[in-house]
Amino acid sequence: MSPELEIFRRKPTGPRLCSHPIVFIHGAFTGAWCWNEHFLTYFADKGFETISFSLRGHGGSGGRNVRSLASIDDYVEDLETVVDTLGQKPILVGHSMGGYVVQKYLEKHPARAAILMASVPPEGLLATNAMMAMSQPDLFLQMFWLQAIGPHTLLRDRLGRAMLSSDIASDEGMIYFGRLETESHRALMDMAGTNPVFLSPTDLPPMLVIGAKRDEIVPSELVHRTAVRYDADCLLLDHIAHAMMLDTHWKKAADSILGWMKKNLADKDDKAEDKDAA
Repeated sequence: MSPELEIFRRKPTGPRLCSHPIVFIHGAFTGAWCWNEHFLTYFADKGFETISFSLRGHGGSGGRNVRSLASIDDYVEDLETVVDTLGQKPILVGHSMGGYVVQKYLEKHPARAAILMASVPPEGLLATNAMMAMSQPDLFLQMFWLQAIGPHTLLRDRLGRAMLSSDIASDEGMIYFGRLETESHRALMDMAGTNPVFLSPTDLPPMLVIGAKRDEIVPSELVHRTAVRYDADCLLLDHIAHAMMLDTHWKKAADSILGWMKKNLADKDDKAEDKDAA
């Protein structure tokens, strides 16, 4: 049984652009708060119902005392719990680890669309960690210490610059950094290979894979590889870092996602879908 989850919702503030709500799934070390800074309101203002929630053990959700034991399947169960309250197939937006959760969810459930942002690739973290260890050994070591001790002041400079652009990393970005928390050891092991993704491109909803060209945590080549694996649309953005929803140029990512949704999730598609269901 899922613990009580922290959930945030925004209704469309103008004409509804799409009948399917957007559900945002956060990455490792964070919580629903990372979407609440900009994305939840931005997409509500554009005509979407928006929902963000904290995975068990994160943010204000229950289960903090057993967070280290939470699996990726547990996180998928949390997403199922939220989707079950909607009455509509969701548009899923998953960042980093949240993108991996989305992929695992899609193994068994339909969705109106899926957007993977700087996502852990379907093969998991092994390639990501190997590339980081070879090209950015100092960052690899700091990621290890983040998991071991949490967001310590000594980690802020290098790790902060990997997560956020330099013009925010030393300013309000440090406030964001201080809100990070350690991740479930079991979930990290799942993404290291103990719970791989088995997802066929033929069974997928419309999908966008979006990343940052100079992302040091999930390199752009892995973003592109994920898009090829799923035969999905791919966008790589300049002048933005890994934590795209919090970055100085967050609106560039939001605008790109909105443009893709307007092109691929037109109202006529929703009406046709509703007619078929009837």
